[in-house]
Amino acid sequence: MAQNHDEERRSPRSKVLLSAVVEWDGGSLPVILRDLSEHGALVESTATIPVDSEVLFCRNDLRVRGHVAWVRGPAAGISFAQPLKADVLLRSINRPARRSVDDNLHRRPGVTANGMSTEEQRWFDEMTRQPADRGRK
Repeated sequence: MAQNHDEERRSPRSKVLLSAVVEWDGGSLPVILRDLSEHGALVESTATIPVDSEVLFCRNDLRVRGHVAWVRGPAAGISFAQPLKADVLLRSINRPARRSVDDNLHRRPGVTANGMSTEEQRWFDEMTRQPADRGRK
């Protein structure tokens, strides 16, 4: 029975979709970072990175030496020479800033008279009347 690769990992991986660059003696290549862990990264590119190459993985201010452990089609696994510390790893996976939301666009009607607009109060009064009273004003 085949083992799950996640069980064999030395550290958990964070699934991401970020841009990065891989540099080596023969050149440099923009890549898409698919996942990142303390010990390595999974990248995709339009060109092939030579397997067993010594590389410099670059993402924003992060620069990590490593080597290309494997290449399968457009995907490549990079094994870092030194494990990343947790705080460095988390900084590299910057979460998008929360967007401000206009509270008026997503406002739920209140259930008290001073929490409702005049129209909401009229609607509430209409909906809570007894069925026999609905036609009368």
